[in-house]
Amino acid sequence: MKDLNGRVVVVTGAASGIGRETALAYGRRGADLVVCDIDAQGLAGVAAELSSRGCEVMAETVDVSDPSQVEALCELAFRAAGRVDVLVNNAGVGVAGMLEDMSLADWEWIVGINFWGVIHGCRSFYPRMAAQGGGHIVNISSGAALAPLPTMTAYCSTKYAVLGFSEAFRAEAALNNVGVTAICPGIVATNISKTTRMRSCTRRSEPAELLSRIDRFYVRRNYHPSKVADAILKAVERNTGVVAVGPETKVMDWVHRFSRGLWGINIRGSLRFLLRWL
Repeated sequence: MKDLNGRVVVVTGAASGIGRETALAYGRRGADLVVCDIDAQGLAGVAAELSSRGCEVMAETVDVSDPSQVEALCELAFRAAGRVDVLVNNAGVGVAGMLEDMSLADWEWIVGINFWGVIHGCRSFYPRMAAQGGGHIVNISSGAALAPLPTMTAYCSTKYAVLGFSEAFRAEAALNNVGVTAICPGIVATNISKTTRMRSCTRRSEPAELLSRIDRFYVRRNYHPSKVADAILKAVERNTGVVAVGPETKVMDWVHRFSRGLWGINIRGSLRFLLRWL
């Protein structure tokens, strides 16, 4: 899928961050865009920017945790454009903290968006993509799916689920000429460092202060989401199954695969240090 002129690309969670940069990257390559997000204001800004560049774009406010809304988006996209060549299931949220501090509502919220959102997207779009003769689905997982991280149990759980789902589904989808890719970004400067629900505190810091420190760290790291968008375009072009994005993600993946025991010692020690000094 090297020639993107006239191709139709659907991106969820497109109002900011990785989703926004992915939509813009596909737009620059000549694709037509269908973008959605729960953030109507941010979505309107992205749609306006795409339109100003001469792209055909359709923007819809969608909650990906609601299967009826995702199905409606799918029907609208196929009715308007006749086909969908690439689906990027990007919408995601974060919950951080110790397990005992997280409510059932927190779990339902993060699983509903991060994992069920991917399931809803694939269940709606995949049969139609198969019927049209092929396409590609990109599911945004995380570096947290390649190596577990303490205080991120809920987030890791959903992103591990996305990775496993994508790898298993890839074999099935190949029978119908539909590629499936799981993208695993590391520390990326997006709004998730601001919107994550922090549920725990330490002896020194309240949840809001901890979240502020995390956000400052992400900003200083300054790994722009456009780099993830570039990785997505390359993965679709090459039909790659799993892509780790960012140097820290690749190191984490290597260490965890080399020795789970070593990784466990490392994260237990790191957690004790952080709880004492943060």
